[in-house]
Amino acid sequence: MKSRAAWHWAMYDWANSAFATSVMAGFFPIFLKQYWSAGADVSLSTFRLGTANALAALAIVVLAPALGAIADRRGGKRFFVAAFALLGIVATAGLYFVARGGWAAAIGLYVAAAVGFAGGNVFYNALLIHVAPESRWDIVSARGYALGYLGGGLLFAVNVLMVTRPGLFGLPDAAAAIRVAFLSVAVWWALFALPLLLGVSEPRGMAAGWRAAVAEGLRQLRATFAEVRKSRPVWLFLIAYWLYIDGVNTIIEMAVDYGLARGLDANDLIVALLITQFVGFPAAIAFGRLGTAIGAR
Repeated sequence: MKSRAAWHWAMYDWANSAFATSVMAGFFPIFLKQYWSAGADVSLSTFRLGTANALAALAIVVLAPALGAIADRRGGKRFFVAAFALLGIVATAGLYFVARGGWAAAIGLYVAAAVGFAGGNVFYNALLIHVAPESRWDIVSARGYALGYLGGGLLFAVNVLMVTRPGLFGLPDAAAAIRVAFLSVAVWWALFALPLLLGVSEPRGMAAGWRAAVAEGLRQLRATFAEVRKSRPVWLFLIAYWLYIDGVNTIIEMAVDYGLARGLDANDLIVALLITQFVGFPAAIAFGRLGTAIGAR
């Protein structure tokens, strides 16, 4: 049963990676610069995108520790995955309805969707310990990453074809195709989140109700910070991970916008991003096996 649950768990990466590829890394930066911020200076649209990503990251920094402690007490990790996924799905679908020049509405929906994406991942990652024994965490985690690259890449490939050949899909132009691409991501995310939501279980927490879970969770959070302050390896890991992952996320979120600002062709940037997805699929599997062979560190 754990093997089946591990596959159900990994499918959530297949589901929400469509947002990371088609929206976050791909079409949102292009549409923000060329459609929603049409006529604005390129540096202004870049500033708007950077601010949106910073606001989403700040929201997760504020929310995740407390919600994580609450989930530990209540056994609510799957609930929070569903709640954050719903936020991301609805906000992503909402991008379809934002008219030309509506950069403020687009930024607001994007921030909500990015919070849904990142917040869901916090609790999705925490569910790993419930679907696989410790000896297989490297392999199962790598499987999730690999399926994310593959699933996100497949939908992105369809969306790229739709944008470059809108007539094949009965669409009038590329702008209409990008708006439909946002809808396709929302549907994909919702559909492939179901295996995790229906097929992964977790132990019930120690607190019987949500009010007790909140109180116990906040107490646990304070105790955790007190313990972390005493552990130099944990502090070093957290600081290193924070610096590392912030760099990775900045590249993912800003690379296309930076390329456009430097005058690179949007289609060339999209093709480069598409190639990255299918390179990442076997690489993720290889790194999982390497972790098992020589250790995760």
